[in-house]
Amino acid sequence: MPSDAYNAAVAALKQQMQESAGGPPPDLATTRAGFEAGYSSMPVPDGVSFTSVDAGGVPAEWVTPPEVEGNRTILYLHGGGYVVGSLNTHRHVVSRMALAAKARVLNVDYRLAPENPYPAALDDAMAAWQWHLANGGEAAHTAISGDSAGGGLAIALCMKLRDEDLPLPACAAPISPWTDLTFSGDSMTDRADRDPLLAGADGLSGMVMAYAQSTDASDPYVSPVFGTFDNLPPMMIQVGTEEVLYDDSTRVVKDIENANGSVEFRPWQDMMHVWHLLAGVAPEAEEGIAELAAYIAEQT
Repeated sequence: MPSDAYNAAVAALKQQMQESAGGPPPDLATTRAGFEAGYSSMPVPDGVSFTSVDAGGVPAEWVTPPEVEGNRTILYLHGGGYVVGSLNTHRHVVSRMALAAKARVLNVDYRLAPENPYPAALDDAMAAWQWHLANGGEAAHTAISGDSAGGGLAIALCMKLRDEDLPLPACAAPISPWTDLTFSGDSMTDRADRDPLLAGADGLSGMVMAYAQSTDASDPYVSPVFGTFDNLPPMMIQVGTEEVLYDDSTRVVKDIENANGSVEFRPWQDMMHVWHLLAGVAPEAEEGIAELAAYIAEQT
């Protein structure tokens, strides 16, 4: 059973959606400002430091907890449908991840669409990875993680590193990854009325047009579910059972298993898309981050 705090947060989200229904869709600037206002003010735990850095030409931020185990690092790619989100909106998540995993986190502020469509985000993720390795980072002690679009981007990055015969991370840990920008999964319709954060293809189609633009949305670097899954690093995938993107995870898990890869599938009962964003509000968010951090610590 979800906690009272979680249920209250979901009720507030549903109320916001009801109030905005029927009116004209907000413009991009308003959407971005709303996302920033909603999550940048979330509480950040004490003792974590934040240092801005230029990661190979990509703005990023080192998130450092009081205790780091060896050279353990997490490269993190935030969510937001490739069109919203920033270092600010996910600082409360990655700081808790850093504390729980005893790892530094390189929080990457990749370029957003539509100003910078595909492959800008993937290019920036690759540049940050290569910068990390060129500046003392060790692939064997680094995980790649991210949520939603950032989760799909994390998988695409692993595919590109493999395809270009570059060092792979010790593991990947995507959260509610968006891996199918063509909306071919059954959960896109089956769960459209159950997900309080995403309302199915209607709410995501504009993001696809902004990000993919002239690129076929079924390109595996855009929609990793259509890629090949052999020779990828070990992976743990978390997803909420109420998500419209649920099948974006289950199909990737099945494909990794069919390729004889290592994958741990962690569906969270009754949880919405990226419930981790409720860190500091709902205990389920803290527990999800702790589970992910434990996996990363074990692998790195």
